[in-house]
Amino acid sequence: MPRRYKIFAWEGDGIAPEIVPEAVKVLKAASETHGFDLEILGPHPFGAKYWDGIGRPRDRSWPAEVTMEILKKADGIFKGPVGLPWADTIMPNAVFWMRFGLDLYANIRPARLRPGVESLLAHKKAGDVDFVILRENTEDRYVPIRGKLSRGGVDELVCDVSVITRKGSERIIRQGFEMAKSGLYKGKPGAPEDGKKRLTCVNKYAIIQGDTFFRDIFHEIGKGYPEIEQEVNWVDAWSYWAIVRPEHYDVIVTQNQYGDIISDEAGAVQGSMGLAGSLNAGDDYAYAEPTHGSAPDIAGKRIANPISVILAVGMLLEWIGAKRKDRRLSAAWKRIDKAVDAVLTEGKVRTPDLGGSSSTQQMGDAIVSKIRKKA
Repeated sequence: MPRRYKIFAWEGDGIAPEIVPEAVKVLKAASETHGFDLEILGPHPFGAKYWDGIGRPRDRSWPAEVTMEILKKADGIFKGPVGLPWADTIMPNAVFWMRFGLDLYANIRPARLRPGVESLLAHKKAGDVDFVILRENTEDRYVPIRGKLSRGGVDELVCDVSVITRKGSERIIRQGFEMAKSGLYKGKPGAPEDGKKRLTCVNKYAIIQGDTFFRDIFHEIGKGYPEIEQEVNWVDAWSYWAIVRPEHYDVIVTQNQYGDIISDEAGAVQGSMGLAGSLNAGDDYAYAEPTHGSAPDIAGKRIANPISVILAVGMLLEWIGAKRKDRRLSAAWKRIDKAVDAVLTEGKVRTPDLGGSSSTQQMGDAIVSKIRKKA
């Protein structure tokens, strides 16, 4: 009997109720076009708005009936952006619950300057920016080992511990080498500058002890991948060269906090954060999400670009296809990726972040139309 795939969907805050339905439409179109049975569970309420609406009875921002065991029974998960300006503790609670509970140690964030998108960088054209940032997702300063000292009602000292382990470092670095070999989630394998398969380790080695440890493990594992060009950049230097010479980069592997910051820079380099999808993946589970936040300033205007979450769910299909050894899902990811490029190339539908005036729904409909069109 053919397998029925189940994808659990969360909604989120801000623009999430506008962009998440477009991702659902794309998933349905991809499953129908490629002939696999797909059930979407939800979207379920999730995030600061939900937490506020139920009167804040719990330190959680999702329905009590949704448990970790329910999520583990799904083939994959995706969510819209979460967080609102007044709810500074909600987003970490919600996101970390899934990252740590499902051991999603790899945050995969592609950055690609696509056809039809005007670059913020002078003289850069489609294909000049095509790299993937692979961010360790369960360690570093986001591990909840911290404290605060107060005296007489005055906060005097705070402490956040940066945790770097051999296991955490080895598995993300090894995945970086494998991704450089395969060219997964890229427009083309190798760096645009010279076609070389290259893995760049980014941190602040020799200054911070944990970073030096991460770098040394990078060199240890690199001995087993002589076919991959290997280099190490300080994070400040990389931030400069990613703007001056982005075509040099292929795959970047880095620690949690650095990856969080430089992937937002990468979103700008690729033309818009509205094009930046991402995947949080472990050995057994994965969830997809846009890289950007909830954008409350444009919520309700129906002008948000849904491509970020559409590409994210496409990446999720690729991950499920590899996990379940089902080529139909991998083919669906490729079709979604090409459909996005086709819409951007034509330029008839553009949301305001891309210089147009199209609505969120119009962008989603255009991509669905390309997916359904016979190759």
